[in-house]
Amino acid sequence: WKALLPRPGRDFKGNLLRDYQLEGVRWMLSCWYRRRSCILADEMGLGKTVQVTALLEHIFSVDGIRGPFLVVVPLSTIEHWRREIEAWTDMELCVYHDIGGGREMRDVIREYEWHYRDRAGNIISQNVLKFHVLLTTYDDMIRDVDELSAVAWRCVVVDEAHRLRNLNSRLLECLRAVMLRGAGVHGFQHRVLMTGTPLQNNMEELWSLMNFIEPDKFGDRARFLERYGAMETEEQVRSLQRRIAPHMLRRVKEDVASDIPPKEETVVDVELTLLQKQYYRAIFEKNHAILYKVSSGASGGAGIPSLMNIQMELRKCCNHPYLVRGVEDHEVGQMLQLLQQAKGPAGEAELARERLTKGLVQSSGKMVLLDKLLTKLRREGHKVLLFSQFIGMLDIIGEYASLSGIPHERLDGRITGNERQRAIDRFNRDPASFLFLLSTRAGGVGINLTAADVCIIFDSDWNPQNDVQAMARCHRIGQTKQVAIYRLITRGSFESEMFARASRKLGLEQAVLG
Repeated sequence: WKALLPRPGRDFKGNLLRDYQLEGVRWMLSCWYRRRSCILADEMGLGKTVQVTALLEHIFSVDGIRGPFLVVVPLSTIEHWRREIEAWTDMELCVYHDIGGGREMRDVIREYEWHYRDRAGNIISQNVLKFHVLLTTYDDMIRDVDELSAVAWRCVVVDEAHRLRNLNSRLLECLRAVMLRGAGVHGFQHRVLMTGTPLQNNMEELWSLMNFIEPDKFGDRARFLERYGAMETEEQVRSLQRRIAPHMLRRVKEDVASDIPPKEETVVDVELTLLQKQYYRAIFEKNHAILYKVSSGASGGAGIPSLMNIQMELRKCCNHPYLVRGVEDHEVGQMLQLLQQAKGPAGEAELARERLTKGLVQSSGKMVLLDKLLTKLRREGHKVLLFSQFIGMLDIIGEYASLSGIPHERLDGRITGNERQRAIDRFNRDPASFLFLLSTRAGGVGINLTAADVCIIFDSDWNPQNDVQAMARCHRIGQTKQVAIYRLITRGSFESEMFARASRKLGLEQAVLG
């Protein structure tokens, strides 16, 4: 089989792989021929999508295996995957996804794009399919698990596979059900996981991925954790590396893609404003008197913030006091009252100006900094990605950008698939598009935003790998400028303690994966 492996210069519909990408395809094919499932764990931004697409094309065109191949991806990357498969292969592709999230369109796709039918409309053969590759999202796969389980998949690919790290997740349960028939029919079912962050929090998550691809070799969870759960010695690290090496390939940008300009991360300490300090202290000390006073004017007194999760409320307050329930109504009411006392009834333009300066910007230390930073970056001709955990924070920054006349795009869990891709295309192609607001979870995986050369992490994630994923949206193949990362951390707050804890998790990945 070694003679069948693609050689340098092999083109895929006129496209050429980089040297390290070709090496990655050859490695995955060696796993395929050895009947060994694998994890492609290259750092984000090195082109895992084209490598796996080339793998499937080789199996299709050289080995003569017509599929069916199942590719399961996040919603935000489905259009990118479609473009790559169509650009790099001649395989028939079925995109099994409907924009509205309703079932009717998927029923139509199954009716007309899955099976050949006779004149009476009867399926000629359940085993003969019109497509070679079926591309779908996590959610569509979960919704239609019964229909997808009826197909004997020859190869299953999961993008952003760190989503499988939770042993009790519905996604993992449904994927196992979908793969069952193919494993029985074909004897060997090739499974390929793609993730730039295979190890995020602990060794149990790594075991979950290894068990998914090779349940026979990594079947005993308790024994695996007994040996590797607490990585205390160098011998443990080496032993684990030897055990996973046949199944996992990991490369980083510094080693294989020296043409990608470096990135520089700056942690910016931000002070709380007086308003933030007032509410931060009230939340921290569970001062119900102050919080009830604030909430009494909001929604008929029903707006008192929940103190069940104080950590979350403190994080919100570090971002902007308006994220704490009831604060915005209270503070805006006071602002209007003071404005009327000083100048009488105010016009719409004056109200908007007051809301922008005193309400949205001056109430938050991070917003004061952001206002100055964006003004400077726009003047210098940069393009900016801004990531936040909180939809409400993106709403505030979006309102600030609109009132300030700053052109911006937005991507979060509420934005549909087609509109997501249009926003990405506008940002990448339109020179006037300056700011892209993204939620860390929805916008932090799989998408390409190399038009940006500045990334602002407005608030950090408990899982540091999610922030690393976010940075890689612009620091990846195709980037021609040096990338500047600005991480905003509120000094002396719960947020700074949280960031210190999260940073320690990165040490585990560095020790095991190098």
